[in-house]
Amino acid sequence: MGTLVGIWALRRPWLLDGPETLFLRRALALQLTLAVVIFIALYVVAGQEVTSDVPGYYMPDARAVIAGQVPGKDFAQSYAPLFPYIGAVLLSVWNSGKIYALAAIAFNAIALAFWHATARATYDLAVARRATILYASSGPALLQVLLGTQQVWIAAALAASACLLIRGRSFASGGAQALAAAITKVLAGLFWPVLWICAPGRLRWLAAVVLLDGMVYGAFALAGAHPLQALQREGDLHTSGNLPYLLEPLWATSARSHLLSDSVAAAVLLCALTWLYLQARLLPSQRRSQLVLSGLSFIGLLFMLVSKKSPPAYAVFFLYPAIVMCVLGLRSLRVQSWFLFGFNLLLVLEPALWVRVGNWRSLSDWLALARGTGAGFIAVELMLLAGYGLLAWQSAVHILKVRAAPERSMPELSIHAA
Repeated sequence: MGTLVGIWALRRPWLLDGPETLFLRRALALQLTLAVVIFIALYVVAGQEVTSDVPGYYMPDARAVIAGQVPGKDFAQSYAPLFPYIGAVLLSVWNSGKIYALAAIAFNAIALAFWHATARATYDLAVARRATILYASSGPALLQVLLGTQQVWIAAALAASACLLIRGRSFASGGAQALAAAITKVLAGLFWPVLWICAPGRLRWLAAVVLLDGMVYGAFALAGAHPLQALQREGDLHTSGNLPYLLEPLWATSARSHLLSDSVAAAVLLCALTWLYLQARLLPSQRRSQLVLSGLSFIGLLFMLVSKKSPPAYAVFFLYPAIVMCVLGLRSLRVQSWFLFGFNLLLVLEPALWVRVGNWRSLSDWLALARGTGAGFIAVELMLLAGYGLLAWQSAVHILKVRAAPERSMPELSIHAA
């Protein structure tokens, strides 16, 4: 529904015209209206409760901290060490899981503002505005907001870091990422190599991350906690929606196969980051930040393809950069709109089928089902991976175009070019 609203909005010129301040207000109004209306319908009128990880992990951890316990020492933690303390503050405001959904609504608005500022400074204004409207109405982001998950928290921190890089504030950009890793989860560090590669001041960026996270994680370690316990607990988990899941029937699921899968994923990401670094080396330091959105999209999409634990919810981290790559790569508004409609639908549909219909089945179990049921799920898997692959390809092509473009002539950054 949200994506269809975005398609409708793009066909209303008055929404895309006008001064920047007015446009951003309209985009935020669109995003907040969708979220608040559905929040009221679900949680106020229908009386539903927030599901997902909120009642299972977020709230118990926050209540443990309120009781005086230390995460990683007195109870097992699945997230960053400061996250239960933030949860404790939220529950002190409203002792309900719904407060996490309200916090996610706020973080998503922050992400939208920072993403738009980054795109506006890097690309043609029409590209930035089109991508912003499509993100404001994005179904996957809206779903994660209403579930109250951390995904939009990480997206907001990533957007802030990208925006600060564009403005030449490398230390502040690194500081935003350090906070994300201390407050949300270690997975926030997935995009650190991209941000470091694109930072005008790489040493300043790295110093901010090392100093701030060193203090936070070091303090918990000195208190007797295991601050990286969450990383250890998550290491053996796996999800559908990636190449290792599709290849599972070819090998027996075991610790050895998981090690092989992790090794291949690490090698692919390392090669991709090395390639990105080599492209950035050909640019002056002040132009490296022009690669930040395409780099985030490229690495994020490759991660979704090759990691054995990459639920579609993680796509929200880099969804705005991926939308920008779609807008730049697929020139027709109609093609962009319907591709994103299908892609967003797959991001929501695939995990629902795997969890609610398949009950976390392996692919081998799906293949053993009735032919129509198993084939339908596999078709959804293949289409989702094809979407990741296409957008990853568009991101790589755009990186090459930025590297090859003259310093003062960047026609490929406009949807009106060629």
